[in-house]
Amino acid sequence: MRFKIVALILMLSTAAMPGKPLMAAEPQAVGNAFSTTAGMASDVPELQTIPEQKEERKMKYLIKKMQVPHCKRGPERCEICRKTNEPRWCLLDIDPPDKEMVQRPVLDLTIDGERHFLVYDVIKSFDSEEEAGKFLSENDFPGLIWDK
Repeated sequence: MRFKIVALILMLSTAAMPGKPLMAAEPQAVGNAFSTTAGMASDVPELQTIPEQKEERKMKYLIKKMQVPHCKRGPERCEICRKTNEPRWCLLDIDPPDKEMVQRPVLDLTIDGERHFLVYDVIKSFDSEEEAGKFLSENDFPGLIWDK
């Protein structure tokens, strides 16, 4: 019985595809690849030039007078945050490593008319503007922005 079913399937498959071979054959190559790409390249119009983009400054550090919270709860719910709620001059790292992986506070900063929301780490805080200036004169911080 099995033999009859297999024979019937083979007979029907050859009858349905009379002009096609039963075994797979390799496709025939039509010309070489270089001639077809050269013809296609001539059909493409000339590409437009990309306008020059202004060079973007790499910002890394920022000095800003701000209130730095002690914790996520803020001065409304935390006694330590209430005690340290006065504004101080802070040296901030506005391009910290692992930006997407670590939860950090966010700073709203306007540079050249563009508004940026940046995560930051506080590197050091200062009591006065003079102390911050003295610290910066002794140390080198490339890409520093002083926000008044």
